[in-house]
Amino acid sequence: MHISTFFKNSCLVIFCSLLWACEKEQLPGEIHPQTQNAYQNIEEAQAAVEALYHLGYPSIALEADANKGLPLAWSVYLSRLIESEASEGYYPDLHQGKVSSPKVQELSKKLYTSYFDAIEQADTIIARINDSPSVNVQERERLQGEAKFFRALNRFSLLRTFGAHPTTRTSSTSGTEVALYSLVIKDLQDAIARLPHKTFIENKSRVSAFIARALLAEVYIQMSGLPLRENKWAEATAILRPILASGKYQLLGHGPSEDLSAYNKLRQNPMAQEYLHTWQAKDGSSRSIFSFPSKAKGWSNVKTTVAFNAYEPSKLLQSLYAEEDIRAKDRQFFHSFFKVQEGNKTIFEVFNPAPYFWLAGEGNSLSAPRVNQLGVYRYAEVLLMFAEALCQSEATVREEAVDALLDVKLRAMPHLNREEEKAELMALGIDAFLQKVWLERFRELVLEMKMGYDIARTGFYPSKVQGSTEIIFIPLTEVHSPSGGALPRNLRLPLPLSPTP
Repeated sequence: MHISTFFKNSCLVIFCSLLWACEKEQLPGEIHPQTQNAYQNIEEAQAAVEALYHLGYPSIALEADANKGLPLAWSVYLSRLIESEASEGYYPDLHQGKVSSPKVQELSKKLYTSYFDAIEQADTIIARINDSPSVNVQERERLQGEAKFFRALNRFSLLRTFGAHPTTRTSSTSGTEVALYSLVIKDLQDAIARLPHKTFIENKSRVSAFIARALLAEVYIQMSGLPLRENKWAEATAILRPILASGKYQLLGHGPSEDLSAYNKLRQNPMAQEYLHTWQAKDGSSRSIFSFPSKAKGWSNVKTTVAFNAYEPSKLLQSLYAEEDIRAKDRQFFHSFFKVQEGNKTIFEVFNPAPYFWLAGEGNSLSAPRVNQLGVYRYAEVLLMFAEALCQSEATVREEAVDALLDVKLRAMPHLNREEEKAELMALGIDAFLQKVWLERFRELVLEMKMGYDIARTGFYPSKVQGSTEIIFIPLTEVHSPSGGALPRNLRLPLPLSPTP
């Protein structure tokens, strides 16, 4: 080869090598394609996960629309066990069972969009954390556990609201319910493995393995009922046992007066030891705006913004409580009178029952909470889930289940004799005992807005025996509205007609 040609070729090789090296070298502030999804530090990753605490289900659970009411209450509105003063929006149509109306479709789209927003955010976070070497292994595990919990929570919310739905928002086909539930279960199992078994306060206000366990138990119980009948009762029992065995939670006791009842303590303190977790909103209206009837807007000493009574228990629901039940007394879960000052006169205003539990303050000095907080998964709910799951899994009435049920029931009715009540429950058949558990769920968890889900999964609806105080459960297929029409059979919303990203 001619020496000049060799020199030219050598220069070309050197030039290309230098160019390749320059292109490979990352410029200051530039993100290399392989790490463009990585979080640059733990603070950035933490902030991304923090957003999940205010997206999807937690946001819907705390939402209080001053014109339309409570989006999360859609299923109890549909069941007709809860009524509302709302004259616009989705409530009137839900109350009449018109689930295909444009206003209910608007609600469906709102819920669908909100839950998928959270799912997609969690998808992104989980993928990015995997590519983030700047986040140490321990923190990576914790943050992924939190993200998987929220992804499962919102996927489960979609399932209970709509049943089978697309796996992704843009998919044109729906996954089967069983396949979608398997995604929820896997995420929650991963979350439990990654999150610490600590209380809300111990865990610095983060979700922990305990709330993931409670949610997974609820998933198993839901799957075990209609329409799937997957028989996950044993799994639900097993996943709940560590919560009961931890000794970290307890039912609050009563003080010396009704003002200091356990229920008023829970009302005043959404971070009490009985709560497994607390949702905390950054802003927005509190549920307290629905704690008075609309006519209270003119009462000078009501120190909270008033919208209307959006959560009024029906006459049937009120009849489920025994006369001696503390929960049914005024200024416990609900209230129905208020002292109103008009000049020098004090007038007692009487109204249909409205939620008292969502108010802060005492007596006639009531006010909206400074921070919109909501305690979730009370230990009472854990006990009731355990009582049902244990007896269903063993197909017999077990003493452990009876004790769990009585812990909840006798707090509300302490005048009852525990040994007599226990003997009576132990003598029941499995079906009769389960109805006692369902009844107690309706009484204790009336404000958790899960009654519609319970009716849908069991296929039974509460009914009062005519001329008696006895409460029984009848097949949902036999239930008719006051106007004569049948209740919707699955108590679900239809998928939005055209779900949009």
